This record gives sequence, structure tokens and C-alpha cells, in this order.
Amino acid sequence: MTISDLITMARQNLWRTRLRTMLTLIGVIIGIGALISMVSFGIGLERNITDKFKSNDLFTSLTISTKAFNFKGGPRGRNKPEQKTESAVPLNDSLITVIQKRPEVAIAYPRLTIPVRAALYHDTSETNLGSLPMSMAKYPPYNQLYDGRYFSSDSALEAIVSLDFLRQLGLEVCTKDKLAHYQQTDTALTLALSDTLIGKELSLYSASLKSTSPFAMMGGIENMIGEEETKVKIVGILKEEQFSGPAMREEIILPIATAKKMPSLGFDRISDMISNKNKGNQYASIYVKTKSMDDLGKLKKFLDKQKINYFAVDDGLAEMKKAFLILDSVLGIIGLISLLVAGFGIINTMLMSILERKREIGIMKAVGGKNRDIRMIFFFEAGFIGLVGALGGISLGYGLTRIANLIVNNQYMKNADEFVDMFSFPWWLIGGSVLFSIIISLLAGLYPAIRASSIHPIDALRQTG
Repeated sequence: MTISDLITMARQNLWRTRLRTMLTLIGVIIGIGALISMVSFGIGLERNITDKFKSNDLFTSLTISTKAFNFKGGPRGRNKPEQKTESAVPLNDSLITVIQKRPEVAIAYPRLTIPVRAALYHDTSETNLGSLPMSMAKYPPYNQLYDGRYFSSDSALEAIVSLDFLRQLGLEVCTKDKLAHYQQTDTALTLALSDTLIGKELSLYSASLKSTSPFAMMGGIENMIGEEETKVKIVGILKEEQFSGPAMREEIILPIATAKKMPSLGFDRISDMISNKNKGNQYASIYVKTKSMDDLGKLKKFLDKQKINYFAVDDGLAEMKKAFLILDSVLGIIGLISLLVAGFGIINTMLMSILERKREIGIMKAVGGKNRDIRMIFFFEAGFIGLVGALGGISLGYGLTRIANLIVNNQYMKNADEFVDMFSFPWWLIGGSVLFSIIISLLAGLYPAIRASSIHPIDALRQTG
């Protein structure tokens, strides 16, 4: 019996009981649809997060800090003592010069974070202020701003602000081409065009030490610490961060020379001030960007030799991949349960088919049909159900994910700069789903096929009705 004959017989036999076959197919389609949509969500989530890190060049950068970071959490990591808690090398301009001369380094600069109270129009908000040098203008995300431009110089009285910061001030910012969409949105925020904010004056109020005299301390904190105003002009607006967890940059960014001149305490706690002064630290952290991911590995080896502490996003990449693997496994198991239930439906369909075709099986054996031929007929029927069910399940899963994408983007990501695809369908997921469905169906058809081939022809021919 040729493969063509087996396929024709399987199709004809299934068509004879098309209602039962259709109900069995629906179970397989739902099982594959649930499996592929859930796994594609986990893959899509991982892709969106890693792509966001890559688009922000986070896999080619690290932050040198005074204290070490430990990624090995949990009981095991807690029991392991850290080899170093404080950097052996002071974080100052000399260290920045040494690092900047490294061939693998593209840029290095101190990270300055200043708590400020910002005022625009009549609204104020408390946030953190950061700084950037002019050389960062060509790197993401600063080379593709939501609106406006980068700084004109390192000492300009200019600022780049984020959309989140403007929302804190009660402003929902949009461009002219999205104005009609935002006007239909029900929000308590005041709608504002982004180009109307470019050039506006922003007042920054920062705390500074007025006096360190013991007599001033005796007079109260108000005699020691004062608040000074710095006025800057908004020249650019940052795009909104997505799939990056907590904010990975400050809400307001100034040119680095301007930020250095800005009045500030320079510390969050008195203990930090004393510690940094004793150890010669000029900065709390230094940001370093390398020319490539391979260069990042070379720089990390150099820093390890110099006993310099650092934090790099790619250090936690392995842990992040483990977390996504667990997530994908859990989602896959949930979808697999539906597919296994469909497998029992295939077994039931095949067993019912044996009872109805017992006489037919006996005739086939009487005219010379072999047990192997009988088994192959039922195997092909089960495999046909698995193949058609897989194709239908993939179509169902893809359709459901498209609908889910539209709902999420229209309802929960209205302010996103671009459409966010929450799901991903790599070729191996589609091919693996088809193969897995066929394998499950063949396994489900194994017992019915063996049982059908074991029927004695005389007993089968004696059956009436």
C-alpha cells in the first residue's frame, strides 16, 4: 500500500464521520492555538525588552561605581561574601582620563544626579536631574528625540526633558500629526503640542550648603541648607521608555558643564559625604560606553584587574534569560494541557472508528491485508488530524494575538510613539508547533492502531450490523 493510497483512505475515512472529526479537530486547533499564543507572548516580551536595551546601547555600556553589585540573589548568593564592597581606585577625573584612553572605549563621563524641584508655568514637580556631554548626541536615544534638538554646547543653559516629567506637571504632550487622536482621549491632563514647549524657560531649584559652621548647625537646618534657582531653556523632549522597567535615565538632563556648576549638596547622606571625602572619590559613578559588545568584555577584564567595581546590564542578561525561560516553560505547559486533552479526543475518535469499521478491517485482512497496513491507515488518520489541527491552531493563535495587539496598543499604549508588537512568531515556533501536534496525534493514535491491527478477521466478519 503506497503513501498516496494511505492519504486517500485516511481522508475518505475521516470525511465519512466528518462531524466527529470536526469536533476532534476543534480540540486540536484550540490546543495548538493556546500553546502558540502563550509561548509567542513570552518570546515577544523577551524580544521587546532586549531590543529596547540594544536600542539604548545598554549592552555596550557599564557604570563604574564605588560599591560592588551582586546579581546572585537568593539564599545561595546571600551566603557568599562579596570580595569587595568599596572600589580600590578613587572615582575622579584622573580615572576618567585613563579609561577614555583605552582603545575599546568610545566615551566616559561622570554621572551627576541632583535632586531638584522643577517649575514650568505655575506647576512644580520634584525629580532627579542628570547630565550628558556633547559627544552623546550621536548615540541612542538622544539622536532620535521625540521633538526638538540636542544641546548646543557643554555649558549651555539648556535642558532635555522626558514625557513622564511633563505629565508630572499636568501636561499631555503630543506632536501635530497626533493631535486629533489625543483630542479624543479622555484624560485629566492638559493637552499641549510639543513644539510649543521647545524654548520655554524651566526653573530648577536645588539644595545647597549655606554654611558648615557648628554655630549654623545649632541654629537649625534652615541655617545650613538653602535653595537656589537655575533657569534653563527646554530644547528637546525624550521619547517614552517602554519595556525597560524602572526609568533608566533621569527626567531632566543638562549639559555636563552646566550640571557641574549647578548648586547642589553633592551627597544624599552625611555618611556619603564623609566616605567619599576619605576615599578620594570625586564622583559617585562614571558612565562608560564601548565601541562594541566585544569591547565591553575587554574593558570588564581591565576593570577586574584594577579592582574597580562596575555594573553592566549584560551581567544580568544570563539571569534575565533564565527568568524568561521559566516564563516560557510555564506558558508552554498551560498550552500543552489543552493539547493533551485534545489528544484524548483523538484516542476516543479512533476507538469509535474501530468499532464502526470492525467488519471492514476483517474484510481487508481476509483479502490479504497485513497488520502493518491496518496500523498505517489509523496512523495516517491520526497524523492528518494533527496536521490540519496544527495549521488551524496556528491561524487561530496568530489571529488572537493580532486582536490582542490592537486592544493593548489602542487602550493601554495610546501615547506610544510606535506600534508595539507584544507577540513574536519565530520560524522554529511555527514549525515546532506543527511537528509537535503531529507527534501528539500519532501517539494518541498508537493504541487504536495496535488494537485495530490485532482484530482477528473471523471475529470481525462474524460481526453483524
